[in-house]
Amino acid sequence: MRKLTFWLATLLTFIVPWEDSVPLPTLGSAARLAGLALAALWAVTVVVEGKFRKPHFFHALVLLFFLWNFASLFWSPDSDATLQRIKTYGQIFLLLLIYWDVYKAPRELLTGIQAYVFGCYVLIVSTLYNYMQGNVAVVYEGRYSATGVNAVDMALILMMGLPAAMQLFFSREKKGILLKVANLAYIPLAVFAILLTGSRTSLVAAIPFGLYLVVTRQIRPNTKALVVSILFISLLALLPFIPSNILSRLSTLGSSIEAGDIGGRVDLWESAILEFSQRPFTGIGSGVLDSAIGSAAHNTFISVLAETGVIGLALFLLILAIVFFMAMRAPNGNASLWVAILLTWVIGVLSLSWEFRKLTWLLLNFIVIEGSFTADQIREHVKSEITRYARRLSKFASG
Repeated sequence: MRKLTFWLATLLTFIVPWEDSVPLPTLGSAARLAGLALAALWAVTVVVEGKFRKPHFFHALVLLFFLWNFASLFWSPDSDATLQRIKTYGQIFLLLLIYWDVYKAPRELLTGIQAYVFGCYVLIVSTLYNYMQGNVAVVYEGRYSATGVNAVDMALILMMGLPAAMQLFFSREKKGILLKVANLAYIPLAVFAILLTGSRTSLVAAIPFGLYLVVTRQIRPNTKALVVSILFISLLALLPFIPSNILSRLSTLGSSIEAGDIGGRVDLWESAILEFSQRPFTGIGSGVLDSAIGSAAHNTFISVLAETGVIGLALFLLILAIVFFMAMRAPNGNASLWVAILLTWVIGVLSLSWEFRKLTWLLLNFIVIEGSFTADQIREHVKSEITRYARRLSKFASG
């Protein structure tokens, strides 16, 4: 039963990147359906086995942050919006506990990462189809995206998959040649799809991936140079297919920053901070910023600050600090992978309100799971050593 739970969790990981592409009546998305099935099966598994992995300190902090969002119901001007946000956070927290209990070994987490990359492939295929059919996501700018998915959201989702796919390609785990090719091919195809979105933030978010290629120790210099050359040639071959209007938009990144506009986001940030100033410690209430300023803040940190105040932001930043610490202690040379993905997320959410997205919290949870393997492996090693010496002592005493 636990094995079935593991594969259902992996299926959900595969679905999450493209959950907005296939809406379902009543349930909302395939991810919600898979999540409900996973929660039910996991609950039965825990009851039957009578055991559950002790949560990490990270989970306690997340629970505290979510409870603070719940407390904002008492001063929220829109209780319905706050209740909806609380419901979302409740579902997310349950998923965090499930993944923590299910992904107990490095190989299991590696399977989950591979499922994420395959899920990103669904977005790539959908984007390429829309591109070939001329189905633009943003009509007045001629930008493309996967069906039903915001172009900037998709760019970040695919961007976080770049170091993951590269790490999977060089993984020492035994894999078929087709899987190796799929992970390597993901890099140029994902970059092409990201460029089609016209997301200027993605140009900055690509920096951590570049640093990852430089600092990672799992790739030998000669092999690294060969792979980078292959990817560079592939991108040069794909570049002529990028529409000129998108290239023109991407080239305005510097001027947009200098003008202090950043696609109109600065005005939204100022409006959100103005709302925060009315309740600096408690915030205006979880989930109500959209209605307060007429739009999302398009910045996760400002959104958290405005809705949950200094207290909520402090908890959120403490969670990220713990996650960064866990990323740095990741075993098997994986620290550079998770730090790169975390930094990509940080840069990306500076222009997105992702504090209530499942992908945000699953990513942070995955990093903590990876970092916990170090302690778990040491603990298992100590146990095995104690058992080995106990057996020797027993043989010595009996002899």
